[in-house]
Amino acid sequence: MRLKQIKLAGFKSFVDPTLVPFPEQMTAVVGPNGCGKSNVIDAVRWVLGESSAKNLRGDAMTDVIFNGSGQRKPVSQASVELVFENTQGRLSGSMADRSEISIKRLVTREAQSSYFLNGSKCRRRDITDIFLGTGLGPRSYAIIEQGMISRLIESKPQELRVFIEEAAGISKYKERRRETENRIKHTRDNLERLADVREELAKNIDKLKRQASTAQRYKELKAQERKLKAELTTLKWLRFNNQLVELEQQLAAQETELEKYQAGIQGEQRILLELKEQTSDARQQAEQQQSRFYQLGNTISRLEQQILHQRQQQQILSSQLQQKQQALSDSERFVSSEQAQLDELESLQQQHSPELELSEQQLAELQLQLQQAQDRLTEQQRLWQQWQQQHFNLRQQQQQAQLQWQSASSQAGQYQQQLAQRQQQLSQLQLQQPASSNTEMAARQQQLAADSEQAALQLAQAQTLSDSAGSDTARVQQQLAALATRQQILTQEQQRLTALDARQQHQAQALLAQLTVQSGWSGAVAAALGPLQHASLSQEDAEPDNFCYVRPLSLQAKPGTLASVINTGCYPAYFQHILLAESLSGAQAMATTLELGQSVITAAGHWLGHNWGHSSTGDITDSSLLRRERLTAIAAELAELATGHSALAQQLTQAQQAESAARQALAQQQQHLAALRQQLQQLDTERQLQAQAEQLARQQQVQLEVECQQLSEQYAALTTELAILDERQQQAEFALAEHAEAELTLQQAQQQAQQQLQQQRDRLEQQKDHCRQLQTQLTLAERQQQSLAQNVSRARLQLEQLREQIYTLQQQLTDNDQPEILLQEQLQEALLNREDAELAMIAANELLATLEQQMRQLEQGQQGIMQQLNRQRQQMESLRLDAEGCRIRANNMLELLREQQVNIKDVIPQLAADADEAQWQQQLDKTVDAVSRLGAINLAAIDEYEQQAERKRYLDSQHDDLTSALDTLENAMRKIDKETRQKFKETFEQVNEGLKGLFPKVFGGGSAYLDLTEEDLLETGVTIMARPPGKKNSTIHLLSGGEKALTALSLVFSIFRLNPAPFCMLDEVDAPLDDANVGRFCNLVREMSETVQFIYISHNKIAMEMAAQLMGVTMQEPGVSRVVAVDVDDAVKLAVA
Repeated sequence: MRLKQIKLAGFKSFVDPTLVPFPEQMTAVVGPNGCGKSNVIDAVRWVLGESSAKNLRGDAMTDVIFNGSGQRKPVSQASVELVFENTQGRLSGSMADRSEISIKRLVTREAQSSYFLNGSKCRRRDITDIFLGTGLGPRSYAIIEQGMISRLIESKPQELRVFIEEAAGISKYKERRRETENRIKHTRDNLERLADVREELAKNIDKLKRQASTAQRYKELKAQERKLKAELTTLKWLRFNNQLVELEQQLAAQETELEKYQAGIQGEQRILLELKEQTSDARQQAEQQQSRFYQLGNTISRLEQQILHQRQQQQILSSQLQQKQQALSDSERFVSSEQAQLDELESLQQQHSPELELSEQQLAELQLQLQQAQDRLTEQQRLWQQWQQQHFNLRQQQQQAQLQWQSASSQAGQYQQQLAQRQQQLSQLQLQQPASSNTEMAARQQQLAADSEQAALQLAQAQTLSDSAGSDTARVQQQLAALATRQQILTQEQQRLTALDARQQHQAQALLAQLTVQSGWSGAVAAALGPLQHASLSQEDAEPDNFCYVRPLSLQAKPGTLASVINTGCYPAYFQHILLAESLSGAQAMATTLELGQSVITAAGHWLGHNWGHSSTGDITDSSLLRRERLTAIAAELAELATGHSALAQQLTQAQQAESAARQALAQQQQHLAALRQQLQQLDTERQLQAQAEQLARQQQVQLEVECQQLSEQYAALTTELAILDERQQQAEFALAEHAEAELTLQQAQQQAQQQLQQQRDRLEQQKDHCRQLQTQLTLAERQQQSLAQNVSRARLQLEQLREQIYTLQQQLTDNDQPEILLQEQLQEALLNREDAELAMIAANELLATLEQQMRQLEQGQQGIMQQLNRQRQQMESLRLDAEGCRIRANNMLELLREQQVNIKDVIPQLAADADEAQWQQQLDKTVDAVSRLGAINLAAIDEYEQQAERKRYLDSQHDDLTSALDTLENAMRKIDKETRQKFKETFEQVNEGLKGLFPKVFGGGSAYLDLTEEDLLETGVTIMARPPGKKNSTIHLLSGGEKALTALSLVFSIFRLNPAPFCMLDEVDAPLDDANVGRFCNLVREMSETVQFIYISHNKIAMEMAAQLMGVTMQEPGVSRVVAVDVDDAVKLAVA
């Protein structure tokens, strides 16, 4: 089994989909620092199930996702896929028959991690289970990263034991043992819970058994009771039925005698019937006259009420007219005052504007003077630099002359001409070399690279600005849509509430018209008013038969009561006794301490008293108070929304303009960057051609230098030039002295220019402060002017509204004069009609009295006969009642039998011949008493006892099964422990032997061994001791870094020899080694590569030469890693060819 390839996409610096193949047994990953080499190893560790972000050099698991660079945006997910060749079938289980295995992990920005096995989604545990015992895992010995070598040697004994366990292949046994321990723990917990349940169930069963026995006795007694009740009821029915037969016979005799009296009274009743008809007609006539009289009275009352209401309406309109006129006068005075302040601010603005312009002119002049002072200072600095350059040139001339003198003193004069010719040729050749051109070209290339980087940065900034502008445009458009939706909802609600008010304008709302309430308490006031919401303000204004009024009070509102939330207007007196609560729970708490006559109410309309409560939250939603409060709130919110809509529309325009400008800038930057990259490519080509020309010039220069070296022995002729060189040296010293005198003058001039520049800067800052003050004053004045202008505009609008309202009120006053005259005329006519109706009513009443007198006389004559008839009827009625009573009692007995589900026909034949009602009643009482002595009966105890007994048998069976399962698990754990001890011991001894043999081979001598910290092979830790040749250290911590690295490698490779993992990944483990030890390391890796695939990261040339495949990681684009693969064997063949 070997690693075939890695597929990365969006993982750390590998943003593009990247394929990293591993065709050879030894692959070296090379590249500069920071290019992303270690990210390859992190990718493998991450796929194998690493769950700690710290071990992946991050703070969170989402840090492995590419987070963007100067030219790229962040990506939304990262994925890594490992492809293995399993031709040897090393993996067991369901993967044994697969020749190729693919493992993939994917993570998103939401920290959602997914695993895939051969393209199918799986769990993380499925991945780790596949590699248990193979040496592979997120923290196994097969992946050795930077710093892990030293940590491996210095690790704790228990941490070092993990590597031995992985080599022994017992990690899967430990996993099974941990699962077995968990199962045993759960089984023991289940047994404890089951024992508690069984114990409690046994107690319940004993109690249920006693209850079931009592319930069975109860059922028997109840059956006997039902039988006695049925027989006793039948005996009572027989008694009542016999009494009924006797009463019906007596009633028949009484009816015969009654018919005789009825025949004598029928004649007199016919006469009485005629008088009754006449009396009825007279009474109807009297009632009609009386009804007409009362109707006219009601009409007169209604007209008088309408006249009074009309006069009150006139008074109200006159009062409103006076108030509106007073408000109009106040608004006019306010407009005049605000306009005067506005004129004053405009005058102040005109006064400061010229002063600001003058200050700005002075500021421009000072800036010009400052620029001139800076130019003078620049000139002085240029002169100073020029002087320094001349001084440097003179010193160079002096030094050159001295060197020439020394050179000439050691050379022969006779060869001066030839040496000068050779030096002239050499100088010409140097001048012909493109050194300056090469320097200029390098500087130009460096400048172009810098320009390209700057252009790329500007392009990224332009892209960011374009994205930001687009986001701002979308955000403002979303806000506008939400604002329009909110405006539409509020407008619809306002229209609905206004229409509801319009439909209810005909109702009398004199109380609510003048009532104002504190914010939030309108619902409570509406709930407390109830029907009084439509009340008048006096009893006289209310209707006589259906009155509803609230008169004003002179009482002071009590704090904390419902009266205290009334700002203006009348309210019922009982508001003084209604307390306020913030919530329903608070009201419920206060209700327990209320005094007599007090109650408590919440803002939502919950009203509670001592022993009563009422919730009006559903009834007050249509209250005029709440509608009025809601309409005011809607109007205010609509005004705010209108203002916000204008501001958002302006923001949208600005955002669209900014987005357009950002897109234009983005296009320009893209064109500029493309042009710079093209120039940089052309310059690179020119540099390659220039390098070839430089190579040819260097060859010619070498040849001339050889000739000059040959002539150096003949340079003695230059001694004749010594005098001239002395004279030159004296001239250079004289010039240096003159320059020293000029240095002081230049320094003084430079200091003076700097002082003048500082003075000009101070004056410029003072003038800027003055300009800023003037600008601040003008800005403040402009804001005040805008505020005053808005106030004047609103006040003028109010003036127009007041004038319209005054005109409407005056028109209403004029219109209300005419109805009162018509009502007065109707009132006089109704008074005349009432007098006529009163006379007709008196005549009708007199006729009715006469007829009623005649009827009374006739009725007195019949009274004697009727008394005798009534006595007869009473006797008959008494008999009927007795008969009906017997019938009812007999039917009741039948109903009782039906309720007992007993048929009387079945009971009568079973009755004993000597059955007695009293005797049966005595037996029934005894049975009932026996039932009552049984006490409380649990009738469900019988069924419950059977159920609990069945459950007890089931739980006993479960207990036996759990006990058997626990024995099985404990046996399995003992077997696992035995196998683990055996495998760990064998592996430890083999690894120890391998370390003892491999360590001297790596170090060229010395010794190393492993040791156990405890005797228990299941819990013991592992320590390592190493002594290089010539050392007798007491602990491994005394070794150097290189010695620790070689020791750790010896241990790791000893493990690999015993249980080689499919591949081994090493991250710069050769960093602390010198060349000799690197050679030993390479030989060891080359030897191990016959059985293990090695993938290592190294900066060492010796280690690179060992690899059969070089995998280069580059970061030509900042922040983005790319892979370049080179086959070493193919490269060598190409070089030889």
